[in-house]
Amino acid sequence: MNCYKGFFNLLNFSGGIKLIPREYLYSNPNGSFPKISPDGKHLAFLAPRKGVMNIFVCLNSYDVDKAKVITCENRRIVEYYWTYDNNYILYSYDKDGCEEYKIYIVNIITTEMTCLTPYDNVRSMFVQLSPKNPNRIIVAINKPNPNANSLYQINYKTGVITLIEENTQFFEEYTVDDSLKIRCAKRLIKKKDKKDKINEEVCIKDENSNKWRSIITYGIKNARSLKLISIDDEGTIYLVDSRRNEFSAICKLNTSDKELRTEFARPQNQKADINKILLHPKTKKPIAYSVTYLKDKWYCIDEKISYDLDFLRKFNDGELDILSQSLDNKIWTVAFESGNQPPKYYLYNRDNRSINHLFDAYPKLEKYVLAQVFPLVIKSRDDLDLVCYLTLPAGKYDPSTEYKPKKPLPLILHVHGGPWTRDYYGFKADSQFFANRGYAVLNVNYRSSVGLGRSLICAGVGQWGKKMNDDLIDAAKWAISEKIAIKEKIAIYGGSYGGFATLAGLALTNKNENFTFACGVEFSGPSDLDNICSVLKINNPIRTIPSYWKPSYDEFIYRLGGDPDTVKGLKYLQSCSPSNYADNINKPLLIAQGKNDPRVKYEEKNIIAKTLKHNKIPVGYILYCDEGHGFAKPENMLSFVALKEKFLSECLGGKCEAPQLLNHTK
Repeated sequence: MNCYKGFFNLLNFSGGIKLIPREYLYSNPNGSFPKISPDGKHLAFLAPRKGVMNIFVCLNSYDVDKAKVITCENRRIVEYYWTYDNNYILYSYDKDGCEEYKIYIVNIITTEMTCLTPYDNVRSMFVQLSPKNPNRIIVAINKPNPNANSLYQINYKTGVITLIEENTQFFEEYTVDDSLKIRCAKRLIKKKDKKDKINEEVCIKDENSNKWRSIITYGIKNARSLKLISIDDEGTIYLVDSRRNEFSAICKLNTSDKELRTEFARPQNQKADINKILLHPKTKKPIAYSVTYLKDKWYCIDEKISYDLDFLRKFNDGELDILSQSLDNKIWTVAFESGNQPPKYYLYNRDNRSINHLFDAYPKLEKYVLAQVFPLVIKSRDDLDLVCYLTLPAGKYDPSTEYKPKKPLPLILHVHGGPWTRDYYGFKADSQFFANRGYAVLNVNYRSSVGLGRSLICAGVGQWGKKMNDDLIDAAKWAISEKIAIKEKIAIYGGSYGGFATLAGLALTNKNENFTFACGVEFSGPSDLDNICSVLKINNPIRTIPSYWKPSYDEFIYRLGGDPDTVKGLKYLQSCSPSNYADNINKPLLIAQGKNDPRVKYEEKNIIAKTLKHNKIPVGYILYCDEGHGFAKPENMLSFVALKEKFLSECLGGKCEAPQLLNHTK
C-alpha cells in the first residue's frame, strides 16, 4: 500500500459516549429498497449475500424472513425492476467500477439468469417498462455510436434486441410512453448565429413522418431548469419546469406548433424546487409531490390519496419516501429516515389502512446514542442562502440553545459531490460516524447545488475553486463565530466534487481569508480541470471519461467557466486547478482513489501526493485496484474509514477505534 506514514499514531480514549463500531455504519445494510410486484403478490428487496448486496424475493408473501436470494453477483446491485408479468426481475450490473453496465433478467422461481445486453465496452441503461407491453423493455445503449445513447427494444422472453432509434442527433435523454412509442427527447444544440451560442432543446417525434420537431428552446443559463417526467394515458406530457420562475413547478405540455405550457402543481410560499413526484402506476399522472427546503414536505394532487399521506405523516415524522406501488396503487412500500434515524422500511396497504414493518437498514445502531442533526441556513458573503445541516455529538449539545454545543468542538466540513446534487435531511453514515468520534459535522449546500432555486445554480457557473470555495470558507467562519468549531481544528472532507473542493480548500484558499483548514481527506476528486475537459473530448487519446458523455460536454464547459480550446479559457481552468498549486498545500492530506475510475485519472492524485511528500507535508495516498468512482465493496470502504479515522484523530484529536486495514489496496 502506497501510504506515506508519519501521522498515523493511534490515540486511546475511554469514557463518554460508547464508540459505534465502524462496520455498524459502513457495512452493507440489513436490507434496502423493497419493491412490491405489480400484482401486489410478491416482494423483492436488496440484502447481503456473502457480504454483497443481491436481490431477495418473498414469493406470495411479505415475510422477509422467508425470502430467497435469486442473484449471486460479487459486486453490489443498486438498481432493479419488476417485470409487469410478475415473473422476472431486471437489474443492471457493473463488474469492476468502470461503469460499463449490462442489463440482466432473472426468473424469480428458477433463479435462471440471462444477460440481455451482452456487449463489451458499452453502457446499457433502463428507459421504459410498460404494463401494456409486459414482455418488452426499452433500453439505451451507446452503440452503434459510442458517443450517443441509442434506443433498443428487447423482448426478454425471446432475447431478441432491436434498434428502434439511432441517436444521430445526440439527444441526452428520451421519453417513451406506455405504448413504447418514442415521444420526446432533450439535447444541447449550438446556435452559431445567436448571442447565446448554446441552447437546450426539447423535441417531439411526429408519428406520421417519424421526424423530430423542436417545441421548446431555451438558453444554457436555464439548463437543468426543465425535466420531462411522464406521459399519461391520454398523451399529456408532464414536466418539472423553473425557466420562468425561481423555483420549479409541475407543468403540463400540450404539443402544437407553438409551446403550450400550463402549470399543474405548485405549492404556496415555495422556498425550494419540486423534489419527489409520485405517479399513478397505471395512468402515469402525477398524484403527489414533495418540496425539500430544510426538510421534505409532501403535497397532495389527487385527493384520493390525501388520507394516505396524512396517515403516513402521523405514523412516523421522518422523511417519507414511497419506493414502489402495485399496479392498482393499493399497496406501497415506503421508507422513513431522518438525520438521526436510519432508514426503516414498511409495507402499506391502502385498502385497509394497515402498515407492517419489513426491516430496518441498520438495526445494530439501536443500541447506540445517535447524534442530533440541525437544519439551518447560513448566509454567504454575497447574501446567498446556504441550506446546511449541522450534526453535533451526543452529550455535547446544549439544550438551552437552538443548535450550539456546550463548548466549541473540532469540526468536519463535509462537501457533497456533484457538484449538481445537494444534501438533504437524511441519515448520513459519515455524519454519525464523525460525531460519534467527537466532531461536529457541517454539510453545506454551496452555490451550484440543485433543488434550491435557479439563482443558487447559476451563481456557481465558472466558480470551481473560487466562489464555491468561498461558500465553504464562509460556513467554516460561521461555525467559529457561533462557537461551534475550534478555529484551529477544522477539517475539509469529501468525494468526487467534494474531493476537488477539499484540494481547493487546501491549495486555493486566499491568504487574506485569515483562515486555513487543519487538514483534508478526499476520495475520487479531480485536481486538474483542464484534464477533465481533455478526457471528455471524443477521439482524444488520453480520454478515460465514458464516450456517451459527449452530449453534455458543452454544458459542462459552460458550468466550469472556461473553454480549454481557447488561450483565455485554458488559463482560467489552470487557475482553478489545485494540481497547479500543490506547493501551497502545507497541511496534512489523505487521498483515496479507485484504479478503475472512468471519470478521474488516478495519476493526478499520485502527482499531488509526491509533491507533498517532497515538501515534507504528511500525506497518505491509497489506491484501490478493484474500485471505480467511489467505493462499492464494503471491505474497501471499511479500510478507508479506518485510515481516515486515524488520520483525523491525529490531526484533530477525536476518538479512534482500533485500526483495521484490509487488502485490495496498492
